[in-house]
Amino acid sequence: MTRLALLIALVSGAGAWAQQLVPEREVEVSRTLYENGKYAEALKRANDAMELSNFTDAQRTTLHELAALSAFNLGELKVAQRHFLQLLQLDPDHQLDPFAVAPPAIKAFEQVRRDNADALNLVRQQLALRAEQARREVTERERLLKEQEERRRRVEELARTVTVRTIEKRPFLVNFIPFGAGQFQEGRVGPGVAFAVIEAVMGITSIISYFAINALYEDYTITLNDRINPDGTNTYVAQVKRIPDSRKTEYQVWSALKYSTGGVFYLGWALGVVDAIFHHQAEITVETQQQLAPPTAPAGPKVQLDLFPTPGGLGGGLTIGF
Repeated sequence: MTRLALLIALVSGAGAWAQQLVPEREVEVSRTLYENGKYAEALKRANDAMELSNFTDAQRTTLHELAALSAFNLGELKVAQRHFLQLLQLDPDHQLDPFAVAPPAIKAFEQVRRDNADALNLVRQQLALRAEQARREVTERERLLKEQEERRRRVEELARTVTVRTIEKRPFLVNFIPFGAGQFQEGRVGPGVAFAVIEAVMGITSIISYFAINALYEDYTITLNDRINPDGTNTYVAQVKRIPDSRKTEYQVWSALKYSTGGVFYLGWALGVVDAIFHHQAEITVETQQQLAPPTAPAGPKVQLDLFPTPGGLGGGLTIGF
C-alpha cells in the first residue's frame, strides 16, 4: 500500500512538472547548460524534457543536437550517434555550425548521415509529401475561407436588397394617336416602329401629292358678254384656276397617288388603334431591385465652442451635440 501511494505521488508529481514545463524555456536551459560546459546536465535535461513535453520539430531538432554534442563531448559516442540519427530523421538536411561545433563532432555527424543515407532519403520523401499535404490543406482552407467570405458578402447584399414595385398607369386615349403611340406605350417597340414608318411614309406621300396637284393649276381669264355689270356694261371678266388639258394625265396620276396613300395611312392608323386596344393594359407593376446603403457607424458627439461679447468683457460657451 505504501509503495502504491509512493508510485502515485511520483506519477502525479511528474505529471504536474510536465504540465508546468515550458518548451521554449527547456530549450534555453539545455542550451545554457551546454554552453557552460555542463554536458552531463545538458544531456539529462534534454532527454527528460523530450520525454515529458511536446515540442515542435524545430525545438526537438535543437534538443537532439544539444544532447548529441553533449554526449560526444562526454565520450559517449553511441549516445551521440543515436541523437544525431534522431535529429536527421527530423531534418535530413540539417547542418551543424562549423564555427560553434568542433570538427570531430561534425565528422561523426556526417558519418551518421552517410551510414543512414537510404533511410534518410525515405524521410525526405515523407517530409516532402507532408509538406505538399500541408500546402494543399492551407490552399483548401484559404479556398473555404474565400467561399465563406463570398457567401457572407452575398447574404449581406441580399439583406440590403429591397424590391421596389412601381405601378405604371397607361392612358387609354394614347391608343388613338397615330404613328404607333399605343404600341410604344405598351413597350412593344417592333410593332410601334412598323406602324410609325408605314403611316409616316404614306402620310408624307399623300401630302406631297396634294401640293403637286395644286401646282398643276394655272390662272385663266373668262369673258362673258351676256351679263350686265353694275356700271352698265354687258361684258364680265373673271379670273379662274384650272388644270390645262395637256396636264390632265399628271393630275390623274397625282390624284390616284394622293388618295391611295391617304387611304393606306388611315388604314394603318385604324389597324394600329385596334392592335393597341387589343393589347392595352390599364396599369402594370414594374419591379426593380435596389441596394440599401451599408450601415454607417453613428457619428460621435460634436463639441462646439461659442464666444460672445458681454458688457465689459468676453464670454464663452461649450455646446455638445449628439
